[in-house]
Amino acid sequence: MAARARPCEAGIVGFDLDAQAPCTTLEPFEVATRLAVLPDRTMRAARLAELLRTATPEHAAWLLDALATAGRSGGPPYTVALLAAVDLVGSDRLRADERSAIEAAADALGLQSCKELLMPEELEHGYHAAAPRALVPGTRPLTLGERKSLARSWQRDVLQRLLVDPHVEVVGLLLGNPHLTEDDILRIATARRSSAAVLARLLESPRWSTRARVRRALVGNPRLPLPIALRLVGLLSEVEVRDVARDPNLRPQLRAALDRRLRPVC
Repeated sequence: MAARARPCEAGIVGFDLDAQAPCTTLEPFEVATRLAVLPDRTMRAARLAELLRTATPEHAAWLLDALATAGRSGGPPYTVALLAAVDLVGSDRLRADERSAIEAAADALGLQSCKELLMPEELEHGYHAAAPRALVPGTRPLTLGERKSLARSWQRDVLQRLLVDPHVEVVGLLLGNPHLTEDDILRIATARRSSAAVLARLLESPRWSTRARVRRALVGNPRLPLPIALRLVGLLSEVEVRDVARDPNLRPQLRAALDRRLRPVC
């Protein structure tokens, strides 16, 4: 059902979420507030998908762009709403035709933040990662099943060695292990050997993906796919953005996004 829209005082489009009900226009702030009161990330992403389906592609593009832009200025509820948008576009909750329509609208309207949010990603899963590998050089190679079992261990020396495991399922189990620390996770986030799939799995972790140091490390890792890095830019603080921007080897599109983030929000 298409939404009716009107410009708000700040020049951002609002949305009538039910064309059959009395006209109740929802501004980006109200959308962000409604998302922020939901108890977990999965529910927020699902609710945002529902809201986008009530709008035309043009209005959906405006909403995503507004959430991304406002989220970059920092502070609730926009940071929570932007995280919901990041989770949504990184999932399959939007059908391919819905996503394509919003992308086309964003392109036609020149909504760069929305375009970056929706940029498709390609993950190389590295099927060789499932091959047996030794935990300690010179010892018997362990199967994927054995390494997954060890990832549930409490032994620090074992967990430390598994931090460099290339298989996304092993890393996924490590992320849920209560004996890992944030410094352990930072080793995964900063490692240049970590695959794109491993880094993407780290972003799916409810426990670790909300940590500021982890996000900053991921954005600065060239192994993280560019579309994901661009989405994370809006979730960094201004201090973190300036810190990342000091890297002389940043990809041009990422540098441009960081520069835009440092501009005053109109």
